[in-house]
Amino acid sequence: MSGSNPPSTSGSPCVARRALKTSAVALMGVALPVVLVAATSAFAADGGAPTTAVANAPVGDHAPVEARAASAAVPFRDAAPATPAALAAPPATPPSTVAPPPPPAPAVAPTPPPVRRAVGDPNDPAAWDRLARCESGGNWTTNTGNGYYGGLQFSLSSWQAVGGTGYPHEASRDAQIEMGKRLYASGGWKHWPACTRSFGWR
Repeated sequence: MSGSNPPSTSGSPCVARRALKTSAVALMGVALPVVLVAATSAFAADGGAPTTAVANAPVGDHAPVEARAASAAVPFRDAAPATPAALAAPPATPPSTVAPPPPPAPAVAPTPPPVRRAVGDPNDPAAWDRLARCESGGNWTTNTGNGYYGGLQFSLSSWQAVGGTGYPHEASRDAQIEMGKRLYASGGWKHWPACTRSFGWR
C-alpha cells in the first residue's frame, strides 16, 4: 500500500457524520430533562413521592413549577389530631349557684288544753265564786233584808244547821264556802235550785 494515501478525513461524508452526531447529542440534552419532568408529574399524580431530582430542587421564585407544586401539596402536620377520648369527653359542668333549701322549721308541740275540773265540783273554789255571782252579784257581805245572807244567800236556819254561828254575811268568804260544802253534802246543788239549774249542774 505504499505510495497510496489514506482516505481523507476532511471529505464530505466525514463532515456529515460529525454534524449528525453533534445534532443527536444536542437533541438528547434537550429531550432528557423534559422526559424526567413529565415522569415526575405523572408519578406524583398517582400518589407516589416526588423523584430525587424534584425533591432536592430548590423551592423559590426560580425553582421549577413541578417542585413548587410538590411542596405546596405537603399537608400541615403541626397540629395534633383530636383523639376519640377528647371528642367524647363531656364539657365541664360549672359549679351550681343555687342556694340549698332552708331546713324545715321545728315542729311546735301543741299546747295542752287547760285542766278543767268537773262541772259544779264542790271542791273547786271557782264553782262557789260562780254560784256567789249568780246569787248575790259576788258580794260576800250582802244583807238585803230578804231573809237570806252573804254571798251564797244562806237562810239563818240553814246556816245554823251546818254549824255556822252569827250571821252568814258577817263570816269570811272561806267560812261561807266551808258551810256551803256542808250544806251540799246533805242534798247537793238543790239548795240553790235556780242558779245551779241555769248552770246545768242539775
